[in-house]
Amino acid sequence: MKKFTVFMLCFGFIAANATSWRVNNNPAIDADFATFQAAVAGASAGDTIYMEGSNFSYGAGVLTKPLVLIGPGYFLTENDSTQVSNLEANFTSFVIDSTASGCRVYGCEFDDNVEINGSNVIFARNWVYGEFSSGQGINVGEENEVINVSIIQNFCNKIEGGYYSYDPAAHNILIANNIIAGVIRFHSLSTLVITNNVIKSEVNVYNSIIKNNIHHYSTGFGFKVNTGNVFEYNLTSKLTPPPGTGNIGDIAPIDVFADFNESLGFSTDGKWQLKAGSPAIGAGENGADCGAFGGTSPYVLSGLPAVPHIYQAIVPTSGSAASGLPVIIKVKSQN
Repeated sequence: MKKFTVFMLCFGFIAANATSWRVNNNPAIDADFATFQAAVAGASAGDTIYMEGSNFSYGAGVLTKPLVLIGPGYFLTENDSTQVSNLEANFTSFVIDSTASGCRVYGCEFDDNVEINGSNVIFARNWVYGEFSSGQGINVGEENEVINVSIIQNFCNKIEGGYYSYDPAAHNILIANNIIAGVIRFHSLSTLVITNNVIKSEVNVYNSIIKNNIHHYSTGFGFKVNTGNVFEYNLTSKLTPPPGTGNIGDIAPIDVFADFNESLGFSTDGKWQLKAGSPAIGAGENGADCGAFGGTSPYVLSGLPAVPHIYQAIVPTSGSAASGLPVIIKVKSQN
């Protein structure tokens, strides 16, 4: 309990007139709530819910209020100076309802689909995983038209929105600084800005600005040249780049990324950093780096939320009247 109490004091930043709540489904932990849905029911609009790492999944989540949801991050055993506890806050499926418009979700992991049906949403620094063929990914506006959604700094399988003609369109969608194992694919009436992503498969969108991205699978579909798109400063492993300013084709991914062939022991997300001499360095708009680690909101290893975190804690099991209980805590701020 000592470690968790200190962790939450360092982790907390609360807006005026808002309340923070702890959620932990470990029966041995005395948190405010044991389940995510109980926390949503008990919280008020604008409150912050801290999802603590656990050995147990939080199951299928449905967010029905404009709350701030903060987890501890992911790949916590793979990158340096992450969290003192390497347990992650895991959900199965997750739905952001239209009644949760204005919410923010950070630092969690999701086994299955995430549906974003609210507007003015920020979904950042999360891990949405699973096999591409099984459909797991981030789905935008599956049930209703949404606007102003930012999907940034995530490690995910695919990002889709109203791809089929009968689905609603999504407008003013920002997809930035993500590492994406599959596709970005949206309805033909949707409008997006897609910038500084690492993408394995196709980008199939319309009416969008697509810049500073790296596509690294030579036999995939690559960038689809659809109506209304503007392509600028993208790199692709396909022989022919899309039309536009500063686009480069026929790149060799092994020359671009720090550990593309996974032989150097980089972390799951760290391998996508640019290696020394990479053709993506300075190849973006105004000399920015292309890919997830470039631009104005670079990808953050392990999806650590932008709050202070304890990455080392030494707490003896006993002390003495003379020396007390000597505790060593190391805290790191996170942008």
